[in-house]
Amino acid sequence: MKQQMADRTKLYRIALRVGALLYSGGMASEALLGWRLDPRITLLSELAARDREHRRVFQILDLGAGSLFITAGMMQRRGGGKWLGIWLATFGAATIGDSLSPLDYPISHEHLRPRKQGKHWTPSGSHSAHYVTTTVAGVAAAGICLEHWRLQRAAADSGGTVGRVVRVSAGPTVGLLLLSETLTLVLPKLLPGVVQRVQTLAFSALCLDLAAEDAAQPPE
Repeated sequence: MKQQMADRTKLYRIALRVGALLYSGGMASEALLGWRLDPRITLLSELAARDREHRRVFQILDLGAGSLFITAGMMQRRGGGKWLGIWLATFGAATIGDSLSPLDYPISHEHLRPRKQGKHWTPSGSHSAHYVTTTVAGVAAAGICLEHWRLQRAAADSGGTVGRVVRVSAGPTVGLLLLSETLTLVLPKLLPGVVQRVQTLAFSALCLDLAAEDAAQPPE
């Protein structure tokens, strides 16, 4: 039984770490492909829009990340709190939903809008569904931030005062970035692409810290 629990927690940590890296891997792929859309205003999900040449790359990354987050949610040990597992699994499912419901075109670019190009256009079911899956993913990400904050508050003091302050404040900080990302969608001049990329990197770092925190806990 103890060996099974050890294997379970090890799988949780691996899935969470690799999932976090894949989730932010789209930015590296974007750079390698030559920044075909302005990253200052382009949302990451737009890179997988139906009219994009390399959209499969970003879809595969999201599929992989989502699957691993679901795995992490299912393997998460009870001592970490049941809600963390639920939020991780929900986030993973919504991320997979994002990858399977691509946008019809990059919505941040006025000149790429079908109607702007004189084409008759009706939003596809995929395009409409993407807004739902993205919203669910955002709520789940906020839930993960809340759980990180709760776990850090309850954790033993380690790493000194500065380290503890940074880790305790990480969850609320990423949560604020999530809210800021929503605001930039209403006010594009605030560079939504930049804000989202910072938020994505911060969220991935937070997930890596969750895995590190679990590794620091005594075995059950």
